Amino acid sequence: MLHNFNSSKSRKTMFQFASGRDKFQIQTSNRPAWILVLAPILVKAPLLLGWLIADPMMLYSGLASGLQRGPFGGFPPLPTIDPNLAFTSHALGHRSALEILSGHIPWWNHFEGVGAPLVGEMQAAALFPLTWLLTLHNGQLYEHIVLQIMAGLSTWALLRKLGCARFAALAGAIAFEFNGTFAWLANAVINPIAFLPLTLYGIETLRERVNSKAAGGAAWMTIGLAASLYAGFPEVAYLDGLLILAWTLVRAPSVVPTARVQFLLRIIVGGIAALAIAAPILVPFADYLLVANSGGHQGDGFTIVSLNPAFLLAIWIPYAFGGIFQHPIYGPFWDSVGGYAGCVLTAVALYGTFGRNLRGLRILLFAWAFVAIAISYGAPGTVILMKLIPAFKLTAFYRYLPPSWEFALCVLSALGLSDLASSFNKRRLLAVIALVACACLIAACVAHFNSFPLRSKFAIINGLFLLGIFVVAVIVSCVTMPPGRRAKWVAGLLIIEAIMAFEVPVMSHPSRGTVELGGVKYLQQHIGIQRFTTLGPVQPNYGSYFGIASINHNDLPIPKDWTDYVERHLDSNSPPILFTGTSRNDLQGPSAVDNLLKNIDAYRGIGVKYVLAPAHALDTPGLAALKHYVETNRQAGAKVVFEDGVMTIIELPAPAPYFDAPACRLTSSSRDSVEAQCSKPSHLTRMELHMAGWTAAVNGYEVPIEHTGEIFQRIPLPQGKSTVEFDFTPPYIVWAYAAFCAGALLLAWDIVRSRKRRLSVSS
Repeated sequence: MLHNFNSSKSRKTMFQFASGRDKFQIQTSNRPAWILVLAPILVKAPLLLGWLIADPMMLYSGLASGLQRGPFGGFPPLPTIDPNLAFTSHALGHRSALEILSGHIPWWNHFEGVGAPLVGEMQAAALFPLTWLLTLHNGQLYEHIVLQIMAGLSTWALLRKLGCARFAALAGAIAFEFNGTFAWLANAVINPIAFLPLTLYGIETLRERVNSKAAGGAAWMTIGLAASLYAGFPEVAYLDGLLILAWTLVRAPSVVPTARVQFLLRIIVGGIAALAIAAPILVPFADYLLVANSGGHQGDGFTIVSLNPAFLLAIWIPYAFGGIFQHPIYGPFWDSVGGYAGCVLTAVALYGTFGRNLRGLRILLFAWAFVAIAISYGAPGTVILMKLIPAFKLTAFYRYLPPSWEFALCVLSALGLSDLASSFNKRRLLAVIALVACACLIAACVAHFNSFPLRSKFAIINGLFLLGIFVVAVIVSCVTMPPGRRAKWVAGLLIIEAIMAFEVPVMSHPSRGTVELGGVKYLQQHIGIQRFTTLGPVQPNYGSYFGIASINHNDLPIPKDWTDYVERHLDSNSPPILFTGTSRNDLQGPSAVDNLLKNIDAYRGIGVKYVLAPAHALDTPGLAALKHYVETNRQAGAKVVFEDGVMTIIELPAPAPYFDAPACRLTSSSRDSVEAQCSKPSHLTRMELHMAGWTAAVNGYEVPIEHTGEIFQRIPLPQGKSTVEFDFTPPYIVWAYAAFCAGALLLAWDIVRSRKRRLSVSS
């Protein structure tokens, strides 16, 4: 119970008390937060200071020249596993941010294919506030640092709420702040990571409030769940959600028996509020999936897909197989893996598994990590489990489960460090060190017997570093010292391991290079509302980034009508979701150039005005046929119109216009509006993908939109002058707005109730 100090004497005493030792404690209590804020900034200082280049355009856009490697070589090794860091997160995220900041909701993207949904695409994270940083130079770098800081701070808050010692909570939070998924992936996969500990912090807060018979308390949980959905990668949000559900059920027995039903009901209400708040992103996504090509996310999905057990060693020795994509023999591993743990993290987490307090939670976290890794590496019997969990098989679980099991290990490690500080068990510590060492040796033997040698420079350095860590860990275990000091030594080893492994991709960024934008500027000035196709430069989806329409795409989901059209009319040897001008289904089949020339009229028929080829490539055997086409069609209008150090731009003769209407004179300054002067009634054809959600108005009156040309739009036009406006809004979005308002009201109500209770207690 708090006392009310009324007298001046009492106030003076309170002030002196606060200005003494407690003042020092208040100041030092902020140190972990400052450490968690500064750590990612310091580790990524080479990128922030410009010593290394963070811009993904440098490596993936096809526009760079003069690339020079960073301290750890390149390229490969690469700074990230998934190039969708560039193609979706950077390019489409930048387009989304530009639309948002210009006052438009980016429901539709005119610059990809022949048009496609943008908010519903999800990977662009179009409505995620941090995405809006992408309008800044190095904005993606700032976004990633903010996500790391959020992950660290929320993990720290959760671990403290669980009763972990301050240094232990700090070590566990840093380990998660620099987890293996943050290190190896940088596309939208990492966006939801920060909201897993935040959501669990909300659940623990709610549990405390229910136990104390207080109202409210679900706000952080609701915010965390909603933010993880807006973050742009539903697979990770779903898999994290399974851990959140398991955590909730395991923690329910710690609620007083008479309040358990209330606890679960308030969890459900908070979850419903989160889904309602996320409706403006979920509704367009669900609508898009109905008409999209979703790659392997259908049918049996990824039921029989898993990582090769020969690569298990990378869980503990992340660079046992070299740097990212450094050696072609390990390409399948890098194509599928999604993170790592580390030896110290695993050992301390194992130590923490056997602690006495929070037994149910410890068992859950160990079981989650063990089962998740077993499923990812195809352990016998795990297929049955995959089939029992709804929609699990439709997720690429082997790549997107790591954030959750890394988090489980980080929590266990913080609990283990707290145990070490309070009651040291020498046998247990030496046993877990020996167990992890044996696991590494066995995994190394498995890799060797599967003809995956561990002789690379990266592997040797990584192995020697961890050998030193093991030696220090054994010494710390055996030397006599106070338990608290021993625990801090182990925490230091945990932090060093996490940061050193994280720094390897950072130091693999390029140190020098130039993005050549001459060709881009030429297209921006001359392309109008026509389109281009690429054989390399301006890789998809960088047409969206620069606001120049490219028929190429590298995305998932992607409209099925469009991918089918590409296969039938443009390039039958292109993978459906990788119409990039370079990707091939059959490497021995027709090249992109072969199919371009074979179907050149079809390309021109969808408004392709320019073909982009690598600089000076027309003089190479691979593009000799394209050079011949230009020379033989010069009189018709085919010609090279631009060339610099990275690209050659070829203009095609007589591309079909974006808008067309017989007996009409058309004037247009954008793809969504046109002025028509018709001598008689006609029909306006618009070469934009036909999809539910499009509406058209002629002189302010809505008119029906018909299919034409298999995938395009057509509307009737009256005689005389007409102003035509097109607009895309996802179906049922009004209901999504209503759900958002209802969810926001539930959240506000919960916050107000929590605040009222707090005020009444403090008074």
